Amino acid sequence: MIRSTATLLLMALALGPSAAFAGLEVCNDTEVLQAVAIGYQRGDDKVSEGWWTIEPDSCQTPLARDLAGGQIYLHAKSPDPLPARTGAEFCTSESRFTIVNSDDCIVLGHQIALFHAIPVEEGQAHVTVQLSELSEPDAAMTLVRDDAVFQSCQPAEEEGALTCSFHAGGIRYEVNADTPAPVLEFLGELAPATPLAVTGIVTAQDDIVASVTLSKAQSRPETPADKMLMLLQGEWVSVDDPNEHLTISGSERTGHYDGSDTGTDYLSLQDSCDDETGAGPYLRATDRAHGDVYCYAIETLDATDLSLFYLPRGNLLEYRRAE
Repeated sequence: MIRSTATLLLMALALGPSAAFAGLEVCNDTEVLQAVAIGYQRGDDKVSEGWWTIEPDSCQTPLARDLAGGQIYLHAKSPDPLPARTGAEFCTSESRFTIVNSDDCIVLGHQIALFHAIPVEEGQAHVTVQLSELSEPDAAMTLVRDDAVFQSCQPAEEEGALTCSFHAGGIRYEVNADTPAPVLEFLGELAPATPLAVTGIVTAQDDIVASVTLSKAQSRPETPADKMLMLLQGEWVSVDDPNEHLTISGSERTGHYDGSDTGTDYLSLQDSCDDETGAGPYLRATDRAHGDVYCYAIETLDATDLSLFYLPRGNLLEYRRAE
């Protein structure tokens, strides 16, 4: 049956301008198969759904409704992952899933992933995302450090998985699960305070802690600062008050007094510390809980003795290695 132009126009007007185009359309302009998941707010519920597989040069519409300016999040995985640099955490699962109002993913047997935030303007009904746009490098979030120091790896909730961390430039970097398995396996064999060179993408960061997807990690030659940090490893007892102990592992110092923890600092050894630029080296300590910075000039450091000048007051703090 042939319909008149007027009839078709009336149908289009009745349906409304966004009826044929409403929703989130995801197009795979990469060269590999991609699987995508979406996240969004539905009333008071935080919802994640997946997976939609998208062949190269194809598109899918995971969310087919008027977006109405609501925030949408997108996660993509493939043999060449597209790690999110900013966004929000949602639960995911290996198989097809819809997860509603769950912030406790691990306890409920789900996984956690960081989803890209997809901008949606007020009143916008339709958004098309090209997956290659998510993988464009962001210079501000690219991590290339040749002064990193390995901290630790711990077993993750998922059997056989590792949660690893390292320090660089006064920041603790937590390596996320999108990091390739060979890189995580390499880290899992290291001892605390091992010097590292790393490359990756920072996916989230606050003042002193960041999450990173590593693409490369390798050992590097020791510097004088690395050798000093290695000497600092272990437990130290205050000369003035035997109830005060320090435990240094990797780049983290935990204080103990009379058997109780007094806090943890992130350490770095450097030639200056804030306003202190005289003869170093300096030990810079950043309080993990509050971000406060403390500077110490290292007076003595050997296998048995450690003495520090707390600056700017110049208090001498003396420690001996615990037996």
